[in-house]
Amino acid sequence: MNLTKEWIEDLAKTYGKHPKDVRDALWPDTPTKGLSYFTGSRSIGTGTLEKIADVIGCSTDELLRRAIPSGAQVVGNNNSIGNVNINNDPKSLQQIIAAQQRIIEHQDEEIHRMGDQLKTKDQQIDRLIKFAQNGENQ
Repeated sequence: MNLTKEWIEDLAKTYGKHPKDVRDALWPDTPTKGLSYFTGSRSIGTGTLEKIADVIGCSTDELLRRAIPSGAQVVGNNNSIGNVNINNDPKSLQQIIAAQQRIIEHQDEEIHRMGDQLKTKDQQIDRLIKFAQNGENQ
């Protein structure tokens, strides 16, 4: 097993946790025990592994340095929320990002144009109010 004190500490730091938090969760009443216990240990219980993974916030596969399959799979139930298509092709993902960027740029232009129209309408309303007020004063 590749579980060592150094690996647990590195993994904890990666997830923004302190190694002391892991130690305290495992042995709250035994301050003399430390994570170096795992460096020489040949057999570690699944409950201990799960507790370490829960404290760190990682999966047990990551804790045990197992290869995590890259092909993500999401099961849908044939409704508009459950049907998910996951794409791992970098070229098509870059094309999707570029298309979304063009949409964002177009929408920014529309927002700017509508802002200008709003300013023009505000100016027209101000002129009408002044015209109406001047008509009442005569």
